[in-house]
Amino acid sequence: MTLSPTTPRPQSLPPREGGFALLLTVLLLLLLALLGFAALDAVSKDQQVAGFQNQRAIAFFAAEAGVAKAMETLTTVGTPSVPTTTLGDGTIFPFGQPSFRVDPTVTDPIDGLGVASYPGMGLNIGQGGTPVYQLNYWRIRVQGDGPGGSVARLDTVSGVLAAN
Repeated sequence: MTLSPTTPRPQSLPPREGGFALLLTVLLLLLLALLGFAALDAVSKDQQVAGFQNQRAIAFFAAEAGVAKAMETLTTVGTPSVPTTTLGDGTIFPFGQPSFRVDPTVTDPIDGLGVASYPGMGLNIGQGGTPVYQLNYWRIRVQGDGPGGSVARLDTVSGVLAAN
């Protein structure tokens, strides 16, 4: 049976799609796979960034612990000191424990800034015009080291009230 262009197509013959639906389905699946891989890549990069931020936070908190140690020795002894100290348990930090120490990048990490009289409440003048209380100011620079080589540095100025 031959068909001419003017002859209507009988119902028994399928319409001519030529595999277009299959091609469209394969392209759609390929597009969805690419979107899935892009989402996985974004999640893995987010996890890396979160890990780096966590290491920086650990280094910062180690430096903060060093400043707290210096403040403790400042109030008990009168002069600050920062010993090199490792923090935490080795099982919690398998890639290296956080630690703190004086900042090795400066020449004078613990620097006495001088003495000033303590104003207010009538406590600043004793017999002979000398101050009864004085503030001894100190500049303390501490470095905190976190696992993975992350470093944080803190610079603080504090004082201790001392009686003459």
